[in-house]
Amino acid sequence: MQQSVDKTTPSPDIRHCSEALLALTPALMQALRLSMRGGLVPELSVPQFRVLVHACLRPGATLNQLTEPLGVSTATASRMVETLVLRGLLARRTGVVDRRQVSIALTPAGQRVLDNAHTLALAQFDAQLAGLDAASLSALSTAFDVLTTIFAAGATPWTAVAEHPEIASQECL
Repeated sequence: MQQSVDKTTPSPDIRHCSEALLALTPALMQALRLSMRGGLVPELSVPQFRVLVHACLRPGATLNQLTEPLGVSTATASRMVETLVLRGLLARRTGVVDRRQVSIALTPAGQRVLDNAHTLALAQFDAQLAGLDAASLSALSTAFDVLTTIFAAGATPWTAVAEHPEIASQECL
């Protein structure tokens, strides 16, 4: 079944921004991959990084609760989680109320790897932005604020959750 598409034509400015977002996303993901491959945790793939981030944002989440934000099937999420459990980065815990329910949590080692990957990614982006002048950085900052409002309204950055676990909720991205 095919989804219906709105037949209205967006303004040229909207279309330009949409095209720019689509074109930029793979480049940003490639920069993230390169920073992780070139760093101290080359064994952590971007999908594994994303699993750790979502486990950080949703302490005690079940496997099914992780599949949707990761955009993968339950089987894929299960394999990814199992790999990270075997590496000691995630832990599975049997539910207190329902023993069939298994929650997933970041281990201290997983938190260290996540923090390291975050530091490496920031360093990569810092290096790429270092050549920009103050006006360009200000414009980018404003643009990122707007994008955050549009795409991540109410989201808590995972770094804030790591520092203050009491703010973790299902609302985090």
